[in-house]
Amino acid sequence: MLKYLKLLCRTDRLFLFLSILISISLSNSYSQAIQNIKVFQSNDTVKIFYDIIGGRPDDLLKITLTVSDDGGNIFSIIPKSMWGDIGIRVETGSNKTIYWLPLKDSIQLIGNNFVFNVSASVVGGENIELVPVKGGIFIMGDTFGEGKTDETYTHDVKLENFEIGAYEITNVQFAKFLAEYGADYIISGEYKNEPMIYASKNGLIKDLFVWEVQPGKEYNPVVGITWYGAYEFCLYYNYRLPTEAEWEYAAREMGKKIKFGDGKNAAVHADINFNGVEIISNNSSLEGSKDSATVRVGNYNPNALGLFDMSGNVWEWCQDWYQSNYYMVSKFDGPTGPWLGKYKVIRGGSWFNSAFGIRTTVRSFYYPYGQRMDIGFRVARSVKD
Repeated sequence: MLKYLKLLCRTDRLFLFLSILISISLSNSYSQAIQNIKVFQSNDTVKIFYDIIGGRPDDLLKITLTVSDDGGNIFSIIPKSMWGDIGIRVETGSNKTIYWLPLKDSIQLIGNNFVFNVSASVVGGENIELVPVKGGIFIMGDTFGEGKTDETYTHDVKLENFEIGAYEITNVQFAKFLAEYGADYIISGEYKNEPMIYASKNGLIKDLFVWEVQPGKEYNPVVGITWYGAYEFCLYYNYRLPTEAEWEYAAREMGKKIKFGDGKNAAVHADINFNGVEIISNNSSLEGSKDSATVRVGNYNPNALGLFDMSGNVWEWCQDWYQSNYYMVSKFDGPTGPWLGKYKVIRGGSWFNSAFGIRTTVRSFYYPYGQRMDIGFRVARSVKD
């Protein structure tokens, strides 16, 4: 839905022309629109008021603001000094407000070529959001000395630039894929006839020939997915699964010495979906509770890169075959795991695991043809220089 509003007002004897473009891109079957837009300037503050009408009551939106200074051809200005109903986890409803201090961002809105673009997308909806990650060298493995033997052989790794999904792939995203693909097994190629998905009460159920999302689970991470299903999803949409090294590098905010995927060294249930009932002796876990199931993506705060649920919620398939002693033979430049294996790597832990099992360096594995109610995935993509 598109709404346009133009406002002419006087500022310091100069005319300030605000052409406000409010756009919303919501990827679900429920009608949703931005309405009742009002724009004001008060001293040095630009205020945008709006309502979001319709949609699901529990929809969470990501609201972004960009500005063009050439009449709307290129929106190159990204405001920073903002607050209000902007960013992630904005709920539907009335009386939404965005505040911006352009002068604090060294922007003077003088002239008649400025166009504002406010956009919204459903968190976990059909659109997949990627986060750019700058490559570099980091020490891979458990630098805290707390882990199991397969993660304690620390070693240097060099990675090139890449992109990785901000969120785990959701039920609505995988349902869309299955509808387009036309099968729940791989149709052709190296993994022809391998199963991609199994029914789950927290994911998708097959009704005759159609895979349908369980009500209330639309934006939860998809589960019941085999490695083959994750692989084929990525291939279909020109993505790939992250390598194990890329996954850890991103979870640790480009290789920092960080214990958990939210950027902290202590896990609390208010920040991560994990089994917080069990107290870990090294204080890596504080007392909490257990959800006993997945929760919707974007429910908790991201790490410093803007990545959500890098610890907990669901384990995530990686591209690599698993080998317990691989760290001892891993190559330096962009390791991709051994050539062959019996299991595929999974990372990040899940709602079922204690704090020890959701650390950023913990390694685990599962059969590529297998599925569990606590394994999902996120996508990645190489970046050309």
